Amino acid sequence: MRFVPAAGLPVGDDLVLRQAADGDVPELAPAFLDPDVGGEAGLPRIGEAELRAFVREQLPAMVASGQMIPIVIRDRESDELLGGALFQRLDPFRLKVELGYWLYAPARGRGVATRVVRAMAAHAFEQGMARVEAVVRIGNLPSERVLERAGFAREGVLRSYLLHDGARCDATMFSLLGSDA
Repeated sequence: MRFVPAAGLPVGDDLVLRQAADGDVPELAPAFLDPDVGGEAGLPRIGEAELRAFVREQLPAMVASGQMIPIVIRDRESDELLGGALFQRLDPFRLKVELGYWLYAPARGRGVATRVVRAMAAHAFEQGMARVEAVVRIGNLPSERVLERAGFAREGVLRSYLLHDGARCDATMFSLLGSDA
């Protein structure tokens, strides 16, 4: 199943989402080492060389299986990288997929994340999914607000679900159903 067209998924007139590629690695790599970005998004603490090796050696199989489909969020006019997102844990039998997202600081507070989440969920439903999920570390209020603004429902707590700052932590499961959208 293919979620994001190679040419990109437009989000309004100013944003475009497309599958991350090897050429994006230099701009993406700093997020993996930034605790305010990668630490909150659950990205592994790896440098550019490790990220490039992962993109070349492991990612193609993960994309093919729907285990992880990384996406870049770019400004349509300037092509500036604003952040990233992903579809993961595609379950074609239950018709569900999980999404995640993160933004560099200059893109925050402008509604970018909410618009991206809405576009990704709509695209998942267009691809036949019945349910879109998102998991947020308890205490990450900005991310919770993004999902609530995008129409997701808070379902409950997943105990010791995420790894944050080297420790297990609880998370809140949010979902959006095709019938909600």
